[in-house]
Amino acid sequence: MTRKWCVFLGGFGIAVLAALTGCSPLGVGVTGITVAEDGTPVGVMLVCHDHIDGASLYDVDADEADEIGSWSRRKPATGFSVWSLRTGGRGWRAGTPLAALDPHHTYTLRGWTDNHSAMTFEVTFTAAQLARLEPGQVRYLKGEGPGTGRDGYATVSMDAFRADACRDV
Repeated sequence: MTRKWCVFLGGFGIAVLAALTGCSPLGVGVTGITVAEDGTPVGVMLVCHDHIDGASLYDVDADEADEIGSWSRRKPATGFSVWSLRTGGRGWRAGTPLAALDPHHTYTLRGWTDNHSAMTFEVTFTAAQLARLEPGQVRYLKGEGPGTGRDGYATVSMDAFRADACRDV
């Protein structure tokens, strides 16, 4: 292959990647997971800028990443927000009643906007990881740094989540 052709293909590939990236929703916040006193799952969200209209929980081990829970808001979420994944509440309305989580599956929770222009960074967890959480502890995707596991996740207090989650968003 000639050098001219390689340069053309390389430039074309970069243009395609840039176009695809431009269509991705903007990350405007961070989603976490915790548990209530009775062990039921609780969504935690920190919207760093802009707003979020709803959230969805997906079973990523299902054949086509089935949505198994959804919540929406009349007034968009801004700032810090917490809600029961079983019943909604605190401005969140449950759209799909949440069934029991399969102990052999992995789940992903993330926020979104109605026009798909923005989303929160998702939290991925298993029922076993959820069971290890204590009320007031939040599991979220932190990336790198102190207190972060090899998978990029950290488990911190609610206060630490509120103080640090928007740092890189």
